[in-house]
Amino acid sequence: MKKFCAMLLCILTSYLCFGQNDYHFSIAPRFSFTYGELTEILYGYDNEIVSRLDWEQKPLLNLGLESDIFIKDFAINSAFDFSLPVGTSYMYDSDDFNADEIFDKRSKHPISKTTNLNTELTLSYKVQCSSAITVFPLINFQYIYTSFEADKGIILFGQQTTPSPGKKVYANKIDYFRHSFFIFSGLSIKLTQSEVFSFKMDFLISPWGFQYASDLHHGSGNNPLYPFSTYDYINSFLSKIKINLTGDFKLSQNASILLFANFTIGFPDKGDCYTDYSSDEIYLSSQKCGADLNFIKAGASFKVYL
Repeated sequence: MKKFCAMLLCILTSYLCFGQNDYHFSIAPRFSFTYGELTEILYGYDNEIVSRLDWEQKPLLNLGLESDIFIKDFAINSAFDFSLPVGTSYMYDSDDFNADEIFDKRSKHPISKTTNLNTELTLSYKVQCSSAITVFPLINFQYIYTSFEADKGIILFGQQTTPSPGKKVYANKIDYFRHSFFIFSGLSIKLTQSEVFSFKMDFLISPWGFQYASDLHHGSGNNPLYPFSTYDYINSFLSKIKINLTGDFKLSQNASILLFANFTIGFPDKGDCYTDYSSDEIYLSSQKCGADLNFIKAGASFKVYL
């Protein structure tokens, strides 16, 4: 309660110190759709890919809230989304890659449950270049939590998309979750076309990020190696890019409708893998693990200026 009162006092004090013309606040409920994929990778002793799990998100309905605080030329943006699956997604488990990165065995698993949470905090500074062009150097902090439950799947042999005749073989269930934290930095450019419309484009790159992930391979039959788990600890450096496009249609002095599209482009990162495969104890594997993510998000929000 004391912390809440202190925070409220700080906000009110800022408002009184800077005045109504220097202090602005807005809030925007929003919805969007995400279409993307998370990739889980295991490397061999020669650092070549020997196993890859591709987890689809096709698509997700995101519901969230965004807020902005402007104090003179400084801006603080915060956003939160949680997701609901609205389409059919699958996980593809590809194993035994050859020198040409063509897999020898693949299984297709329907994803029965998925959870996706996203939260972001952005700090920026306004640089007015002209009456029509505004530039915002910015830094962005992003945390994503994702989890999946994949049911038993059908093993697909070679590059076929359907099982070979007489070879309908089932693969074990697999569960997976990932915590991802990224720092992005870049520029936002805002073009004011008229009093009722403006367009903004953000270009950001992540100098550093950290991902912790784990999967559980469920057991079946008499295979003594199942069940087993893996635990991945992965640092990323300059491997994620974000491009955000936003169109702002001003309805009045106190309200706007925003249409946006966000593109996150990733390249595989490599890290340490711990596992209890073939052991009763968790140990550090001599093989490296990897992670990647790519997705597109598009939607709309209704912004109210307070």
